[in-house]
Amino acid sequence: MRLSFVMTLAAFSTAVVLSAAPDNFRVELYSKSGVREVTLTAERGPICLCEATNTKDCLLANPRETARCVAQGNDVRCSANGRTWIFAHLAARSDFDFPLEALPHRSDVKEGARSVLVHAANLRVAAGRMSVVAAIDVETYVQGVLAGEAATFSNPQALDAMAILARTWALRSRGRHRAEGFDFCSLTHCQFFRPPQEAAGETSHIQKAVRDTAGLVLKYDGGLIDAYYSANCGGATATAGDVWPGSGRPYLRSARDPYCARDVQSSWTRSIPWNELRAALATKDGPMFRELAIDTHDQSGRVRTLRLIGDPPRRIDAKEFRYTLNRKLGWNTLKSGFFTIEPQGDAVMFRGRGLGHGVGLCQAGAEQMGQLGIGYEQILAHYFPGTKLENAESRPPARVLSSEHFDLFYPSSEEGLAAKALQMLESYRMRLGERATALPTRLTVRTWATTAEFMRATGQPGWVSGSNDGRVIDLQPLSVLESRGNLRATLHHELLHVVIRRIRAPQVPRWYEEGLILYLTGERLGELSGSNSVAPPSDEVFTSPRSANETRLAYAWARQRVMEVARGKSEAALWQVLEHPTDDDLRCLKNGK
Repeated sequence: MRLSFVMTLAAFSTAVVLSAAPDNFRVELYSKSGVREVTLTAERGPICLCEATNTKDCLLANPRETARCVAQGNDVRCSANGRTWIFAHLAARSDFDFPLEALPHRSDVKEGARSVLVHAANLRVAAGRMSVVAAIDVETYVQGVLAGEAATFSNPQALDAMAILARTWALRSRGRHRAEGFDFCSLTHCQFFRPPQEAAGETSHIQKAVRDTAGLVLKYDGGLIDAYYSANCGGATATAGDVWPGSGRPYLRSARDPYCARDVQSSWTRSIPWNELRAALATKDGPMFRELAIDTHDQSGRVRTLRLIGDPPRRIDAKEFRYTLNRKLGWNTLKSGFFTIEPQGDAVMFRGRGLGHGVGLCQAGAEQMGQLGIGYEQILAHYFPGTKLENAESRPPARVLSSEHFDLFYPSSEEGLAAKALQMLESYRMRLGERATALPTRLTVRTWATTAEFMRATGQPGWVSGSNDGRVIDLQPLSVLESRGNLRATLHHELLHVVIRRIRAPQVPRWYEEGLILYLTGERLGELSGSNSVAPPSDEVFTSPRSANETRLAYAWARQRVMEVARGKSEAALWQVLEHPTDDDLRCLKNGK
């Protein structure tokens, strides 16, 4: 036991600040109210409570013991193992994660203590207020954000979408309070962080959402997106640049949201007496205005500017107008920028809809989409068009096996099939003949340890066998493809895709590419029960598949039509239609015949 104690102290002999390791966030708990009492429980191993500037002499909480810390003047007083120590700046460390339970000042927060699993914690007192900064791993942080920002969600798909956004925002915004010694506050200035309470029944569905989306983030052009969200967009999302000048993004543009409109809480009214309105907007030297009118709207329909009609009249920015009223008359006096104005005697009636800035994901709309059976992938695609679901790390498997034309990255679990896959790829490349010159000199191929890793890396659903962007081919685990009996077909299929994407004439529809590949590989994905009257599937069915059945029918349709085109023609003629279609070819392809 003595040896364990010495080793634990040695591990922290130079640590005076919280670790900013990639898998930890430094979060200030109860930022608004402060904390009046903290309990640290040594569940798995001892906790060392040390002065941050002197880690040689520490108070120890042994396994299964608890340390209790409270503010005493400008210091922190902690009791553990029958001893009491006073710290100016407490640094609590352990070789194991440990539960930290913080009790906020009840005058500010109307709830009891909430426990969160932490890696380390710093406690200090300033002006009689104890600040607690905890080192929390990414997924635990996301769990706390869901408890704070999405506690009312009832649909699992909407909650999954929120988990991905919370994780994306956090990884992109790390260090928001760096000057104050931590990454995030626990207020809405960052993301409202509130450790889930098992006794209140908050834990299971939130933990499931975090677990099911572990590591998933949204990216655009390879970078993490600005993952904005608001409570209710009022039926139309807002363009980011209209709300925050200079923050425009291609994926943050105004769009109609029919799902949000289904929410009964979307509409609101607020009557404000003229005298309160004038007093709130009065300036030191400004004239008293007689009337108030809307001047301009932004592209989403929200109010952009208003006119205060007086002598002389003046114009005011709508965001400034709302902020001023909300600050002086109570937050959410005007809930959003969607409103109309109706003078009613001694008061002004504001009729509006929505709650919040309206940029990005609308929580009310996402909840309604989930209730309609729409998955989290489609929810995110609706609110952030053009973005891609990826793993936060997105690193390829570590091992690599190379042949003359291919580099295959693979995890150790797939080593037994790696050489076989390379032999197949070289064989299929040889079959391409002169068309192989369209391929890169060397082509990268990646296979993943699990289907979940493949899904996170590519953003594809689990029933898709492979994916490529013209430069890299990603595959399900080779063992999974082998067990399904389609390893050969998948390798052939994806290699043909790389070639065809480089030589297909731009006028040729995507369905012909897919059908030609199925024809060349001999894959059979079921037969159509319909006739030639079925319209050609759109490109989106192939590029953004929504369901296995819809995709299967589209591929079966494409294969059948290519087989009809192939009657009486050689394989070379089918390639000719792909690369150099005649006007007659294009007319036939347009009609799907």
